[in-house]
This record gives sequence, structure tokens and C-alpha cells, in this order.
Amino acid sequence: MNKPLILAAAIACGLVAHANATTFAYISSPGDGLISQYRLDESNGALSLVEQVTAGDQVNPMALSPDGKTLFAALRVKPFQVQAFSIDPASGHLTPTSKAPLADSMAYLATDRAGRYLLAASYGADLLSVQPVDKAEPILTYKTGLHAHSLRTDPSNRFAYAGNLGTDHVLQYRFDANTGALTPIGTGFVSVPANTGPRHLAFSANGQYLYVVGEMSGTVTAFAIDHNTGALAQVGVANGIPARLKLAHGEVRDARNNDLKDDPTPRIWAADLRLSPDGKLLLMSERTSSSVSAFALDTATGGLRFLDNYPVQEKQPRNIAFSPNGRWLLVTGEKSDTVGAYAVSANGALKRVGEAASGKGALWIEVLHTQAK
Repeated sequence: MNKPLILAAAIACGLVAHANATTFAYISSPGDGLISQYRLDESNGALSLVEQVTAGDQVNPMALSPDGKTLFAALRVKPFQVQAFSIDPASGHLTPTSKAPLADSMAYLATDRAGRYLLAASYGADLLSVQPVDKAEPILTYKTGLHAHSLRTDPSNRFAYAGNLGTDHVLQYRFDANTGALTPIGTGFVSVPANTGPRHLAFSANGQYLYVVGEMSGTVTAFAIDHNTGALAQVGVANGIPARLKLAHGEVRDARNNDLKDDPTPRIWAADLRLSPDGKLLLMSERTSSSVSAFALDTATGGLRFLDNYPVQEKQPRNIAFSPNGRWLLVTGEKSDTVGAYAVSANGALKRVGEAASGKGALWIEVLHTQAK
């Protein structure tokens, strides 16, 4: 790495005390290279654009440090890099601090639970990477099967899991919090049915279960996590695509098939998966129908059941995010001029309550709640 990513940001943020408790949302838009900062009023769901900062060409996945002081943003053009921003705790303003190389073009970015390592998954290069944020050390890379699409550590920070879309595998690793190294658990994966397309991940509030969305099936699969070994065991699956959407089964999208551009068939194209703060709801975005599906979770068994599917105004919604109080859902659309705010009912029903202008091709959302001091 060129230099540590986090030190300058931590120093800058440490100089400013929190003025008020405020919720900010940061949304990347690769079409114009911007990160847009929004203020969310958690009393009524009102969303307002504060400012936009230039991040760089094709800025896409982002990750917040666990302490909320740093935002990392991946740039998906050569030379592939990650830009770090310090976050002013009072205003939420982003200040660029340092850049470092990435192993390749990354479709997913996260930190481990301690904030010491940056985790990434490359869809095109079929690999996962782990790199420290506070010291200049080599990037650890791990080849996967076709199209790695996510990488996250569990709440205990002892295990790591990845969605491997092209192989229909959910990869499972032991995570070394001292070195960042990933070691396969057992065979290194569990399988899901063919053409499921494991994509994004969510953990239950108690850390005992893992949920994985299938991009091509529109299903969510639930796995129990063995407390001692980290091995996954399937405990449930639910289909989030009702027949009324009239969607055919999805297919892998990449350069081999022209990204399905010549296929007129409306196909399942699920994207993001988010757990509500109270741990009772799971929401999934679906791009072809521009909708969000809701699932109820059984917190005791890890099982889930489909509740309903709700249309959203944002066209081709890629990422979604809950507000910290769980009352509101933010939705971006790759083909939308706005980002929407929706009230979320106890059964997952959505009602649009506000909007704000978005950047071009808005994608990734990170939400930060600053606490008053």
C-alpha cells in the first residue's frame, strides 16, 4: 500500500467534538464520480442533500469504519484504488486523506469488526482481498470461483463469509484478526441450488445466523453458524419473487453474454439484502421490477418467511439501507434521478415519504448516526 489509510483520518476526526446527534447517509454514484452526503431526519424521514464531493472515476462500493470516523470508497478504473475520507463528527463533511492500491476492480467493500482490515471482493477477477488500514503491508488475495461478490466477517470477528455468484457457493473461512489471513473451513464452501447466484450477505442480530440473497433466484437462504468452527448449515430458504412480477429465472451477467443486453426476457435480478435494526425484518432489492421484498425472521431458529413485495419509484434499485432507528429505508436507483426515503411498517410494507436528488447512477449507501457529546 502507498501509506496507511486510517491514521490521518483518525487524527483529523479526533480534533472535533460531536455537536448534535445526527444521521447522515453517503451515496456513491459512479456515473459522475461523486459521493453525495445527505441528512436524514429520523423523526419524519425527511431527506436533504448536504453536499457532494468528488471521489474519482467509477466510485462504487464503500465502507464505514466501525468507529464512524472514516469512509472508504473503491474506484473501479485503473489504477484500482481505495480513497479514504475523514468524517467530521459534527457536520458529516468528508475530507479526502489518503489513497492506497486495491488488488483489482472491487464490487464489494467492508471492514472487519475491529476496523483494522479492509475486505473486498472482485466480481471480474474472481478474488477476495484483505489489507490493513493502519500500516503498509502487502495485500492478501484469495482466488475464488467465478464472480466473487461479497466478503464480511461475522459479529464475533472470528469467521468470514463470501458470496460466490458464478459457482453457487457460499465461501466460509476462519479469520485471523491479528494478520487478516483467511483459512478455509472444511471444504471452504457450502453449496446452494444451481443458478441461485449467491450475492450479498446479512447476519442475524445475535450473530448465530447468516442470510444470503440469490441474485438469479430471488431467494434468501438462511444458514446457522457453528459457534466453535464457523461452519455453515442451511436452516431455511424463502422465495422473494411473487408470481405477479412475471419474472423468469435470472442468468449470470458478464462479458461472456453481453450482460444479457440482447435478451428481452424480464429476469430476476436481485441485489442487496439488509437486516432491520431490531433484527426482525430482512429486506431485499430486485432491480428488474424496481421493488423490495420483505421477509420475517424467526430470531430463535434463524428461519424466515416471505411477507410481500413492494414497488419503489427508484428505477433499478441496487442498494438499500435502514435508518438506525429502523423506521426508514433509503433506496437508490441506478437509473433514477433521486434517492427515496420510505417508511417501514412492522410487516415490512413501504410508503414513500421523501426524496432528494441523487448523483448519476447512484449505487452504494452507507448510513452514519453521530452521537452528541
